[in-house]
Amino acid sequence: MSNLPLYVCRRATDKIVVDGRLDEPTWDRAETFSLRMTNTGAEPRLRTDVRALWDDTYFYVAFHCSDNDIWANMTEHDAPLWEEEVVEVFLDPAMLGTAYFELVVNPLNVLTDVFVVNLGNRERVFQPLRGWECEGIQHAVDVDGNPSDPDSKDTSWTVEMAIPFEQLVTAPNIPPKVGDTWRGNFYRIEQNAEGDEYTAWSPTGAINYHISDAFGTIVFAE
Repeated sequence: MSNLPLYVCRRATDKIVVDGRLDEPTWDRAETFSLRMTNTGAEPRLRTDVRALWDDTYFYVAFHCSDNDIWANMTEHDAPLWEEEVVEVFLDPAMLGTAYFELVVNPLNVLTDVFVVNLGNRERVFQPLRGWECEGIQHAVDVDGNPSDPDSKDTSWTVEMAIPFEQLVTAPNIPPKVGDTWRGNFYRIEQNAEGDEYTAWSPTGAINYHISDAFGTIVFAE
C-alpha cells in the first residue's frame, strides 16, 4: 500500500499518571491525529483524536472519543471486547507484519491483550494468542456520561494507556532508541442506532483491522 501515515512519537518530559485525564503538560508535546473510516478513508460522524508519547519504560497512548451513546457490557479480562465499543492499539515492533500485539480497552476500562500471529493463509488469516499477558500495563478511562445507563446524556470518553516496552518482546531495542521505527495502527469501534463506525489511523480498505500491510510507521524521537 502507498501513502501510509508516519507518526513522530516524542519523548515524555514529565511523569504521566495514567488516569484518563491527560492533564500533564507533557501531553502537549504529542502530535494529535484523527481516525478515519477504515474501509473508505472518509471522515466519520464521531471524531476520535489519538496521540502518543514514550519514555524508557512505557509507550503511552491516549484516545479521546466523541460519543453521544457510550455503552459496554463486557467486564471480563480477555473477553471479545471488539464485539462492542472499544479502542484498539496494534503494535508491530519487528515490522514484519506476521506477528504483532493487540491491546483493546472498552468504556468500562476492561482490557483484552493478545499476541497475534498473522501468516495470511487462506484457512485462517490471523490467530490471536490470548495466553500472552501484557504484565504491568496501566490503563484508565475517563467518561463524560454513563456507559451503564442508556438514558444518560453522554458526550465523550477518554482512554489512556501505558504499555511497558519489556512486554513487547519482538522489539529490536528495549527501550527503543531515538530513530527506531515500528509499524502499527490505532482503531476504534463505535456502535449505536445511527450506524456503526469502524475507524483507523491508517485505513485498511476493509472492515478488517488485521491487514498488516496497511500499518503505518511510528518513529521514536526526542
